[in-house]
Amino acid sequence: MGEISLNLLCCYTKGLFSRTIINYIKELFRGSKLKLTFYHLLEIPSNLLIPSCDYLKEIKRQEALERFIEHERENLFKEWEQITKELSEVMDLETEFIVELIQGEKVETALHYLRKKNYTAVLMGKRGLGKLASIYAGSFSHKMILYGNQPLWIIRNKRFNQKILVAFDLGEQGLKVIEYVLNILSFLKDYKVTFFHWVGFIGQSSIEGSLEDLLNQKLSPELNDFLIQVRIYFNEKPLLHKNITFKLTNFF
Repeated sequence: MGEISLNLLCCYTKGLFSRTIINYIKELFRGSKLKLTFYHLLEIPSNLLIPSCDYLKEIKRQEALERFIEHERENLFKEWEQITKELSEVMDLETEFIVELIQGEKVETALHYLRKKNYTAVLMGKRGLGKLASIYAGSFSHKMILYGNQPLWIIRNKRFNQKILVAFDLGEQGLKVIEYVLNILSFLKDYKVTFFHWVGFIGQSSIEGSLEDLLNQKLSPELNDFLIQVRIYFNEKPLLHKNITFKLTNFF
């Protein structure tokens, strides 16, 4: 396989949430070239963690621990091989399988792994603990957002298509968001994207159109300068310009 341009990490937890991520990848990256790493944090049962003072019991514990890890790895690898086969039917795919034992807190193990990595995005599902549970325990996804050093996509359990909505602010952070999204889009085969920005006053309730349409409007100097910079990014990427829309509005 040639050079890989998109490098994604799928936080795989089995069940519905992981299936949702796979469905999302299958729909959005259909026809694209992609490297996908399946990553699973393996939790060891407490009865296999505590060492025994008895020599024979300790040997048996270690053997049972090894059997448990090997059994879980085999089952995961079988699942991932099947998913790889499924995704390879609609995209040019390279995969990697990683199973890590949880060391301390689950989120700390994941953050430690990601610290020296450079993924295009980390994809994970959201279980939805609820506001009170998240405040009390601190959700895994919330901690990943706060302390992670990789772009994080939270995939919810909904039907997917290739329509994307990107909200942005002005300034350096807004430019980073747009540049990042354009980099992703340059590798997709089909998509429809709306870049959305709320403004205090634009003389009308909303303006919607292509980037050039907006630049022909009477906008504030700050917004106009921002869009001129965005146009430079546009010209650097092979994009489907007819599928990209900008919308400015002063109401929600």
